[in-house]
Parts: sequence; structure tokens; C-alpha cells
Amino acid sequence: MSLLRTNRESMGNLTDTKVSEKNLTTVPKPVRNFLDVGAGDRVEWHVEDGDIVVRKAPSEE
Repeated sequence: MSLLRTNRESMGNLTDTKVSEKNLTTVPKPVRNFLDVGAGDRVEWHVEDGDIVVRKAPSEE
């Protein structure tokens, strides 16, 4: 399972996105590619020890 872990000190190539009025945002292409996610896939968001952890959610099949 792909895992992306980052914090402000280790971001490297920073890409920002804007949050809409409905609290939606676009997952940046480098992150989508890294996680191997596309339309219809689910991702999990976690806050752990001051870090944001984003990973591809297991398939519901």
C-alpha cells in the first residue's frame, strides 16, 4: 500500500491547492501518481504526531 507522510520540515517539492467553499480540494497530480489513485478511488487522511498521513484506502470489492 502506498503511503505519503509529510510535515512542514520534510515537504520537499511543495504543491498547494485551494479549498473550495464546500471544503473540497484537488489532490495534486504528483500525489495522485504516487498513491496510484484516480477518479472513484478513496483515500484515507490521518493526523499522527503532528504529521498528515494520506494513503490509498483499501478496495471495497
